[in-house]
Amino acid sequence: MSATNADIDDVFTGVPASYDEIFNSFLFLGILYLMGDVICQRGLKIVPSLVGYIATGVALGPEGWDWIPMNPASWVTLGNIGLILLIAQAGLEMDLEVLKKIGVRGFIIAVVGSILPISIGMLLSWAVLNQTGSTVIAMGCCFGPTSAGIAINVLSQCSVLESPLGQLIVAAAIVDDILALLVLSQLRALTSESGEVLVADIVIPIVSAFAWLFAGGGIALFVMPKVVDRVCKWALATLPKPLLGIMGLDSETKDGPDSNKSQTIRLCLLLLFALLVCLVPATHHSQASYLLGAFLAGLSFCQMEGLAGVFQAECQLLIDWLMRLFFAATIGFQVPLSLFSDSKVVVNGVLLFVSLLGKIAVGPLLTPVLRSGSETETEIETEIENKKRWTGEHVRNCAIVGFSMAGEAEFAFVVAVFGVSEGLIPPDLYASIVFAILLSTIFSPLLLRTVLAVAPYEAEETETLEAEESIQDKDSTAVAEVMEA
Repeated sequence: MSATNADIDDVFTGVPASYDEIFNSFLFLGILYLMGDVICQRGLKIVPSLVGYIATGVALGPEGWDWIPMNPASWVTLGNIGLILLIAQAGLEMDLEVLKKIGVRGFIIAVVGSILPISIGMLLSWAVLNQTGSTVIAMGCCFGPTSAGIAINVLSQCSVLESPLGQLIVAAAIVDDILALLVLSQLRALTSESGEVLVADIVIPIVSAFAWLFAGGGIALFVMPKVVDRVCKWALATLPKPLLGIMGLDSETKDGPDSNKSQTIRLCLLLLFALLVCLVPATHHSQASYLLGAFLAGLSFCQMEGLAGVFQAECQLLIDWLMRLFFAATIGFQVPLSLFSDSKVVVNGVLLFVSLLGKIAVGPLLTPVLRSGSETETEIETEIENKKRWTGEHVRNCAIVGFSMAGEAEFAFVVAVFGVSEGLIPPDLYASIVFAILLSTIFSPLLLRTVLAVAPYEAEETETLEAEESIQDKDSTAVAEVMEA
C-alpha cells in the first residue's frame, strides 16, 4: 500500500538548507572579513575594522541590496550573543584594585555622559526642530546610550582595554547601558496603554538596576570568589571520576598542585558559563540590562588567576566572528537607508549629531590624571595635580575617553525604534536620529583610532610593563597547563 501525500507531509524530514543559502552565507562572511579586516584594518590601517563590517551590513542589508542569506533576524541574534560574550570577557578581565579606584569616577562619567547629550538633544528638538512634549523627551533620550561594543573593540585592538584608562571607559560604558535601560523604561511608562503613569512602572526599573549594579557588583567581587573556591574544592573532591572525565576534569592526568590548579581553572570556566546563563535572564526579567548580567558573571571570576587567559584561548575566535555579525547585522541592518534620500533628513541628522558633543565633553571635564607610581603595579592618582593637567598624555587620555563615550549603537537604536513605534517620534525625525547615530558609530571609532595612531597609549612606564609581562607569563603558563591537561 503506497503512502499518500498527506502521510508524507506528516513525516519529519529534518530542517533543509539549500545550496544557495550555504554558499551565500559563506560569501557573506567572506565579504565581512574582506571589508573589515583586509581593506579597513590592514589596507587603510587607521580605519577600524568595525567600519567595514557596518558598511557591509548597510549595503547588503534589508534597506540596501537586500542580499542576505537566510533570515536577517538570525544574524542579528548571533551578533547579540557575541556582545554578551564580549561584555562577560570585559568583566572577567577587570582588575579589582583598579576597579576600586576608578569605580566612582566611571559612574560619574557615565551619569554626566548621559545627561549632557540628552539635554542637548532635547534643546535642539525643541528650539530648532520645533517639537514639544514627549517628542522632545524621546528624541533627547536617543543620545544617552554609549556602545560598549564599539569602545571595547577599538580599545582592545590598540592595547588600551586592560589599562586603567581602558577599564575606566568599560566601567562607564556598562553604567551608561544601565542608564539607557532606565530611560527606556521611563519612556514605556509615558506610553502606558491605560493612559496613566503608574508609580511601579517608574520605580521598579530604577530600583532593580541600581540593586544589580551595587549589591550585585559587591557580591561578584567579595562573595563569589569564596563561593567559587568552595564549590571547586567540593566538586573535585566529591564528584565521581567518570563525571569529572566527561567534564574534562579528570584528576588522573597528573599529580601535584599544577594538576589541581588546571582542574580548578577548567571548572571555573564551566561555572562562568553557568552563571552567565543564570544572570542574563535574571537581570532581563527584573527590568535591568541583560548586559549587566553578563558583566557581573565575568566580574565574579576576575580574581581567578589564569582564567582570563584560558577564556581567551577557548573563546576569542568565536567572539571575534560573532562581533563581526554584531556590527554588520545588529547595527548595519537597522539603518533605514531609503529615507536618507531626503536632504532634510540628512541635514537634521547632522544637526542632531551635535548632541554627541555632550559625550565628548566628559573627556576633558572628568578624565583623571593617570600616572605610575614607584611600585611594581600601576597606581591611579585620583587627586589631580594641576601641573600635570593638559599635558600631552592627559590631553590624549581626554580624547580617548571622549571619543570612546561618543560611539552609539545598539541601545540608541532600541530607544529610537521604541520612540517611533509608539508614536513619540515622527518617522522623518526617526530617520534623522538614526543618521546621527550612524555618524557616531563611524566617526567615534575613526577618531579614537586616529588619536591612538598619533599618540599611542603605552603601558605607563617600565615598571608597569614589567608587571604586565609578569601577569601575561602567569596567564600563558596557566593556559599551557590547562591545554596539556
